[in-house]
Amino acid sequence: MQSVSSKWPPALTTDHGLSTKINVLYNGSIVAEGIAFSDGSVSVDRGSDVRRSLSLSIADPAQFPVNATDKFAVYGQRLYVETGIQYLDGSAERVPAGTFVITSVSGNIHTGPLSITASGLEILLKRALWDSATSTKPYANAAAFLAFHIPDTIPGASFVNASTNGAVTALATKTWDANTDKWTAMREVADSVGCELFCDAAGTFRLVDIPDPLNVAVTPVWDVSTGDYGVMVSANMELTSDGVYNRVVVTGENSADNKPAVRATATITATSDPLYYGGPYGKVSKAYSSSLVTSTGQAQATANALLAKYRAPNRTVTLETVPNAALDAGDRIRVNYGAAALPEIHVVHSFSIPLSVSGGGFTINTVSGKADSS
Repeated sequence: MQSVSSKWPPALTTDHGLSTKINVLYNGSIVAEGIAFSDGSVSVDRGSDVRRSLSLSIADPAQFPVNATDKFAVYGQRLYVETGIQYLDGSAERVPAGTFVITSVSGNIHTGPLSITASGLEILLKRALWDSATSTKPYANAAAFLAFHIPDTIPGASFVNASTNGAVTALATKTWDANTDKWTAMREVADSVGCELFCDAAGTFRLVDIPDPLNVAVTPVWDVSTGDYGVMVSANMELTSDGVYNRVVVTGENSADNKPAVRATATITATSDPLYYGGPYGKVSKAYSSSLVTSTGQAQATANALLAKYRAPNRTVTLETVPNAALDAGDRIRVNYGAAALPEIHVVHSFSIPLSVSGGGFTINTVSGKADSS
């Protein structure tokens, strides 16, 4: 969760208002500050190539772009969004909700409103192709590769390695042909060290470990409770076997580095776990192979991380709560259902942040709840 003041958490459980500010940026400069809008929301989704996306409505039809440099045109214009709490004392506290590249604008040019769709900065990497054949060979590790190529593609972009193995595990040699897309290559580099790569709310690209809801060492960032002074409105639970695996097999072989084939497995073996391999659930394996995996240790670390990812969707909860703009996908939250069920720890998978009071509820989709032993 993003850093907020001590006033923020208790305000969520009592009366408060909504404060949102949106600036327009073009060519590195602010061209419009605090624009007027009628409605909007920011969607955050760990399962999407572009983690954050924006939908915005502008009531005034005169704002429809005519020239390439108009503030709502689609030629590199960006929207920087902050949203948060209007406190009862009149003060406001906002957090970044994302920097977005405008991708489409539509609407009735006589009566409005204008509907704007914008994507997180990952879209600039998805659109980009390698100008020439590009190899990992000059780079010692995944973090070094990404730290060079992200700002090389998006001038001014920042990158942070917050992972365990991103700057530790040696990066094997792989070459991508010219005119293949950069984002796929960068995601593959991240996958090879058991990581996720995304652009955060502040506009910084981050390499992070795949979150594991079973890791008891990580403290939940938010208590979502029902009852008096709770923030939960409703909760729906689902159990599914779709896309759920209890064993991951990772293989790798790299002829460019003259590395022999390696193999490692990560398996749910505890018979107390309903997903245990060979139990009633069966033997459900997921295979992953990459030439960037070149050692048994790396293969094992990758398998462990991927098992946490692929076992997680079996248990999901959809929560309706008070909006919390500081929340982030990948956060761990404590869900307290009251008398209906025991408290659980969940990992936030996706949610949508309303930017106006008419923007709808705050729905959080989580994965892989586990009993809270605290």
